[in-house]
Amino acid sequence: MAKLSLNKAAKEASVAKSTLLQALNSKRMSAEKNEKGHWEIETSELFRVFPRTGSAEHKEPNATPHAELLKNNQNSALEVEVKMLREKIEDANLEREREREQASEQIESLRGQIERQSADHRQALAAIADQRPQHTAKPPRRFFGLLKG
Repeated sequence: MAKLSLNKAAKEASVAKSTLLQALNSKRMSAEKNEKGHWEIETSELFRVFPRTGSAEHKEPNATPHAELLKNNQNSALEVEVKMLREKIEDANLEREREREQASEQIESLRGQIERQSADHRQALAAIADQRPQHTAKPPRRFFGLLKG
């Protein structure tokens, strides 16, 4: 059997080198190091742990015209759906803008009403006079005045 370097094994199995190293370190896959300290992985061991998928030998057969037509129909349906969703988003944005304008108008109306009411309250308070009876206060008696009687 052929032995592969870590780099070549990663390419053959379509995985990252770090994934292979994890498998080696966890003893999920066995391999040997050569005299230079580089990993040498048997192809059978590599494909035992990482089965062949998507390699050049196992390509899918060419798509039939029927499959191509089906794909085009699906794309057309998706394009229609995307168009409808965009229209819904646009409608929602227009509705939101209309609601913002209404809220702004209502806020301005309420501010004007508050200002008018405040002016009315100030005017009413200014018109109200102190209604308490006025006592003519006698000057306070002094201590000697109290003694004299």
